Amino acid sequence: MRVTHVGRSLLWALPFCLVLNLKAGETLQPPAPAKASPLIEEEQPLETLPTSLLKLLKKHKVPENNLSIYVRDLSAKQPLLAHNIDIPRAPASTIKLVTTYAALKQLGPNYTWRTEAWTRGKLESGVLQGDLILKGHGDPFLVYEQFWKFVQELRDRGLQEITGDIIIDSSYYHIPRHQNSAFDGQGFRVYNAGPSPLMFNFQASRLMLQVPHDPASANAEVKPYPPSEALVIDNQVSLVKGKCKRRHGRPRLSWGAEKQLIVKGQFSVNCKPRYLMRLLSSPEQHAYDAFRNFWQTSQGNFHGILKQGQVESGDELFHSYVSPTLGEQIRLINKWSNNVMTRQLLLTTGAERLGAPATLEKGREAVLSVLSQQGIDVADLIIDNGSGLSRKSRISARQMSQLLAAAYRDPFMPEFMSSLSLPGLDGTLASRFKHEDLKGRSHLKTGTLNRVTAIAGYMLNRHGRRLVIIIQHNGPRATAARGATIQDEILRWAFEQ
Repeated sequence: MRVTHVGRSLLWALPFCLVLNLKAGETLQPPAPAKASPLIEEEQPLETLPTSLLKLLKKHKVPENNLSIYVRDLSAKQPLLAHNIDIPRAPASTIKLVTTYAALKQLGPNYTWRTEAWTRGKLESGVLQGDLILKGHGDPFLVYEQFWKFVQELRDRGLQEITGDIIIDSSYYHIPRHQNSAFDGQGFRVYNAGPSPLMFNFQASRLMLQVPHDPASANAEVKPYPPSEALVIDNQVSLVKGKCKRRHGRPRLSWGAEKQLIVKGQFSVNCKPRYLMRLLSSPEQHAYDAFRNFWQTSQGNFHGILKQGQVESGDELFHSYVSPTLGEQIRLINKWSNNVMTRQLLLTTGAERLGAPATLEKGREAVLSVLSQQGIDVADLIIDNGSGLSRKSRISARQMSQLLAAAYRDPFMPEFMSSLSLPGLDGTLASRFKHEDLKGRSHLKTGTLNRVTAIAGYMLNRHGRRLVIIIQHNGPRATAARGATIQDEILRWAFEQ
């Protein structure tokens, strides 16, 4: 039910005949102002879940207690639906909303990262008689095109030859050595990449499989990009006849006793080249391999090896590359749920607020401090690594709703909201609601882990009401498919309110 506000402006709406009926000496007194009322009358939250949802939960044998749900019109004080909203639950990747919002507040949407090249030794006539030091400051998006540009700019500035070594300076971070397989044993998978001050292409190598040019070869050709002299490949991918199938592009990877990469599988002679994105090298080796490859393909000369160290007194800054802005990068983080980019962002937030070097502790403290300043309850909120790829992260639906409400009132709301996925159009929700009226009507962040599904964000529903929505599902029956089915039912219900 909508109510109108009666104020002084009503005077000008009075019919002219009423003014003429005034007696001499009388003045028209405006009516007493009405008490301020919200644009939308407050509604009491549902005491029970919608009937359609209860039927669905019963069908899938999902206990009500395993769900937390919060739905509120942002113009009203009371939620439309509030269910178990004070239970801290594992949020999976919806915790990225916490990290990205805090980063926007601390850093600003125009924040950029620097990647630097320092010289150690005499530089004359394009020849560096010494070492080149590469120092990163945590750029989350130093991908192929960006890093190639950085290398090309060194050539454009006149550097032609490096007689010494390439030194990787990772001193901007002070964090434990990351173990790719620690979370779930899937150490080759890109989502398990760890942060690094000089992170090339999300730490991912491209592994190409193709039919070899040699017709006598019994095995498919397996090549890593960037090429690496430090990577020895034991190629056990056999060539087979027949139709090219999906499994032909999914070989099994393992490490041998001699640290060689063992690649097993089959590849059809009818397959076109296929690429896998996998974690194959340490961050320093990966950045070095990419630099060496780009440098040599640009006709630059290099005679040294990879070393690790730091910029020292007497070294000279030769070139500094500036990344795309934070406002641009959070769209990649939230729409596609990039874990390692979020981890970089957490560390940057801590370093900028509490000083370098960046640590996990500083990142967590900085984020909680920013949230507290915005009036968000942080009691029992656990950020861990900030990406959601964690069994420790915890946040309640009420806390998430406070964050989303604060972000909606924030000057940086457009940057924050536009980073979220549009159902049926892009990001992790591109395939949902493609042929329904809900298509493109929400900005949402998804999250999925074993025994965890979640979704959170904003919806403009059928009646023009802007809603904040949080759905958290933890428990043994919280699978990706079942979780999406339950989420969709709640989202459809909210769309009609």
